[in-house]
Amino acid sequence: MKQEDYLQYGVQYVHGGKFTSQGTWIHPVGCYETWEIIYMIQGCAYLYEGDQRLIACAGDVVFFRPGREHGGYAESEEAVSFFWIHGKTDSAEANAALEHLPLHTASLHHTQIPLLCRQLLNYAPVPHYSESVFHALLGILLTEYAIHSKPAPAHEPAEDRLVNDIAEYIRINAGHTVHTSDIAAHFGYNEDYLTRLFRRIHGVGIKSYIDRMRMAHIRNLLLSTDLPLKRIASQTGFDDYKAFLKYFTYHEDMTPTELRRRFYRTHTNNH
Repeated sequence: MKQEDYLQYGVQYVHGGKFTSQGTWIHPVGCYETWEIIYMIQGCAYLYEGDQRLIACAGDVVFFRPGREHGGYAESEEAVSFFWIHGKTDSAEANAALEHLPLHTASLHHTQIPLLCRQLLNYAPVPHYSESVFHALLGILLTEYAIHSKPAPAHEPAEDRLVNDIAEYIRINAGHTVHTSDIAAHFGYNEDYLTRLFRRIHGVGIKSYIDRMRMAHIRNLLLSTDLPLKRIASQTGFDDYKAFLKYFTYHEDMTPTELRRRFYRTHTNNH
């Protein structure tokens, strides 16, 4: 089944929301007919499905399958927050494809997944939107997860591996100011060589990729947290708040406040 087929085989949104714990918390045990996708916003959750245990932290995605018991195996003492979305499908082919999605994938905050979760939960409570809108957004969300949860090839060419390592370095440091010269020094290569190699293999320049990852990190903080704008600016490498506003507006064609206002309606449950 091709990744784009998640939009074609009757994937249906059932319900969802944003969970925030109050005090010590452990995920309740359950076994459902629907599958569930979780995007971690804050903290770490100690989860299991069947005999598989995992620790899901901020930026991670967990995909629980239907008909399998899952829950928490240990308490989280720090605050935990995550988006949760339940879905189903009557298509045997779609169910077979969903079975191949991994239970847990780490560090996906650079993807469109947090934005898609926010969009889906923003539209779902509004009566005049057709249910087909929710189903389509869920299909895109699953497609995004399928794309970014793919394991790397076992025998990766050296140049491809270097470029992928650079991309991962940029992603990990998305909350800091990173320059091409920093990357060249870190990996021990000539700056011009790395710039040409990255563009040839990745299809985009290093600077553009740095901006893309930095903007994804900023959008994630804006849409997944209630942090003040000045704190988000300082957490993403800006000493000057005005420079942060200028940078964001240039890349997003709107202010950070305008982006937040577009996605303000989300069902929230606390425990």
